[in-house]
Amino acid sequence: MDTVYNNQAGPYIQTFIFENTEFMIGILHSEKTSDLMSKSLDKFQEILLDKKYEKLFSVLLTDQGTEFVKSQQFEINMNTGEIRSKIFYCDPMQSSQKPHVENNHNFIREILPNGKDWSHLTQEKLNLMFSHINSTARENLGGKTPYEIFTFIYGEELANKLSIQKIAKDEVTTTPRLLK
Repeated sequence: MDTVYNNQAGPYIQTFIFENTEFMIGILHSEKTSDLMSKSLDKFQEILLDKKYEKLFSVLLTDQGTEFVKSQQFEINMNTGEIRSKIFYCDPMQSSQKPHVENNHNFIREILPNGKDWSHLTQEKLNLMFSHINSTARENLGGKTPYEIFTFIYGEELANKLSIQKIAKDEVTTTPRLLK
C-alpha cells in the first residue's frame, strides 16, 4: 500500500499492489489522512466480504507516511471491532523493501506525469487507468499480464468487484491520452 500524488494539495491516489500478481488498484482521495485511507479498507471489506477480503488484504506493507500512522484504523474494523489486517512498515528511506510498489508507480507516472493537473481525476478514470496498467504484459510474469495472473488465481469476479476490467492487448494505452 502506498500513495501517489502530484503536489501536496492533492488529489491523492492510494495504491494497493498484490505482489504475487503485480495486480494494482487505486482509490482516489481528496486528502492524505489515515482516516480517509483506512476507509478504503472498509469499502473493500464491504464489497468482498470476509473470506475474499482476508485473501487479499490480511497483510499490508507500507511506508511510514503520515497517511498510514494510525495503524489501528487499518488493522481493526472500527465498526465491528474485529481484526481485519496486519500492517507492517518499511524502514525509513528504504523503498527497496517494497520494490513492486515503487516499480508499478512508474506505470501511473506514464499516464499521469509529474507536473500535470490531476484535478480532472475521478474514481472511474482511475479504474480505467488501472485496467489498462493491469492489462500490460510483463516480462517478469512470463509475458502474461497482471490481470491474467490475478484472475487465474482469484477469478474474474473478484477483479470485477475491484472495478478492474480486461483490456484487449491491441487497445491498451499507457500514455496521458488515455484519460483525456
